[in-house]
Amino acid sequence: MHWQQKLIHLFLLAVTFTGASQVPLTPSVNVGARSWLSRPWNERPSEDAMGNLVFQSLSSLMQMMPNSKHPFGHSIVRAIIPKGTLLYHGTFLGTCPSMDWMALDAEHAMIFTFGANGTLFTYTTTRDIQLVYFDGCSGNDVPGVIDTQDLLIWGEPGRRGHRSEDWMAEEVDRLVDGCAWAKQHGIDGFLRMEFDFEIMYCDLTQGLKLVSSTPTVNPWANYEPTKPSMAGVPESRAEDPRAMVPPQGPRLPSDQCSPEATFHGLTKARLTERNHRKQGQTVGNNFPPYSYPNGWKGNLPVLDLEAFHAGTWHNQFPGEPRVYIDHSSMITLFDPSLTSLVEARRSMTRDEYRAANLSKADITHVRADIAEVMARDPFTGSGVDWQGLARVIQERFADRLPFMQHLLHQPEVNVTAQLTRVRRQLIISLIPYMHRENVGEPEWFAEIAHRCAARFTDHLPRAEFTKQERVLHHATEEVLHEVCRVYTEAWVEAFDAEEKSIPVVQGYLEKWKGQFDSLVAWLDWPVWIKCDPPCGVDEVCRVSQGAPWDPDSGHEPRCMPIDLEKFVFPPGSV
Repeated sequence: MHWQQKLIHLFLLAVTFTGASQVPLTPSVNVGARSWLSRPWNERPSEDAMGNLVFQSLSSLMQMMPNSKHPFGHSIVRAIIPKGTLLYHGTFLGTCPSMDWMALDAEHAMIFTFGANGTLFTYTTTRDIQLVYFDGCSGNDVPGVIDTQDLLIWGEPGRRGHRSEDWMAEEVDRLVDGCAWAKQHGIDGFLRMEFDFEIMYCDLTQGLKLVSSTPTVNPWANYEPTKPSMAGVPESRAEDPRAMVPPQGPRLPSDQCSPEATFHGLTKARLTERNHRKQGQTVGNNFPPYSYPNGWKGNLPVLDLEAFHAGTWHNQFPGEPRVYIDHSSMITLFDPSLTSLVEARRSMTRDEYRAANLSKADITHVRADIAEVMARDPFTGSGVDWQGLARVIQERFADRLPFMQHLLHQPEVNVTAQLTRVRRQLIISLIPYMHRENVGEPEWFAEIAHRCAARFTDHLPRAEFTKQERVLHHATEEVLHEVCRVYTEAWVEAFDAEEKSIPVVQGYLEKWKGQFDSLVAWLDWPVWIKCDPPCGVDEVCRVSQGAPWDPDSGHEPRCMPIDLEKFVFPPGSV
């Protein structure tokens, strides 16, 4: 079934009826605030260590692939969209919104621009737009992915145990209550991700200027839904169908825009009515026949899945480049001080980690942190580019670690040759940290590990860190410590391994294989998420997000046709 056809049917009901695993490492110490640089170089992280998860989240901000792989977000962070950025809103009603959803890519907004009144509004930002970003698949409105939003807005993560039949109307509640909170803190809206990034914008009369309103070319050009409610619009205008389509220009008269919060043009009352009318009905091919604009020649395809294609433009670092993240404000629920979540994770797989497992005490703690972050100006921390630092660390080891795994998993044909190649890779990674004094002595190896772990962080201005930056710093240290520990422990044995017997070397290789496999699984870096083999020129790489789009397909990257025309909804997903 065409994606748009099903979406149209859902909206038609409203309009018509209204008118009518992670791999844990060996535990040895408890998670604590003590700097990793002050610990023994070969100390292992605790089973409860959260540094790898904080580092993953930091490295994944505003990127489609890693947030699709791990859809249950754990980060709340301030962000801005700079002056001069284009944003889009699509509607099939022709009316402009005051409080509604916006898209960063036109392809996303155009999903909603079907019918005779289909209109694409293009805005430009007139100043920096202040946003709060929720990571994960926070726009998919299913339990788990919306936990952090419910935590911020209502203080109730996991307040909804399942997806409601009236979820669209509940999204309006989320927008209204969220914007009431946002108004207190100078926030313009909320940034979320589904198959592309979206903004829940609180007041389109603030910070935006209309660039154009374009009646769209679409394959339902003659379909005109029942006139929407014109509450708040003067009666003389409500009687004029042309009043539904605002004129192109830099401003929209205020009496042309819906005064209410809307979900892609529909008020909560109309969405609730749609849901009541839908009960007992079968969603099928109940959509209008194709009708092309006057003068159109040839076929006019349905292009809605270009929104999915647009999302893949932001698959990996730097992700969505029009959004600037304030890392100094990044509140992460992987903070090891949130002990209720630490305890809950002990019996869970990575895919089961949720903010809903927070205790009341930890909810209070997180909300206090949110209030503290919002009370200060954005971008007032140390100035460290934390995501850039995380990227540099990944780039240093991102191809070397998988290559080391490759070498260690080779069939055992020539043990000596295999050792030579592995040993060479150990030297390559560690030689910047090797000193010519005391070569081969225990303190020499310890100093190598320490320098490797400290090189990227020991010079940072700790006194200037915000509370959130201290968590990022600790996580980065923990990740570096573990990477350097595994490399150095292998180097201690490989240093004189060429003098050892074949059985001893075989034992080393087998041991190192397990250690590097565990390290890569523990790190789970977003840089490693990719389609393998690479997609062809006629394909794009996409990671399934699970519910509601494709809940049974896992979260592994796979190639999909770049010109995909059909999308099949799973039963009960919309």
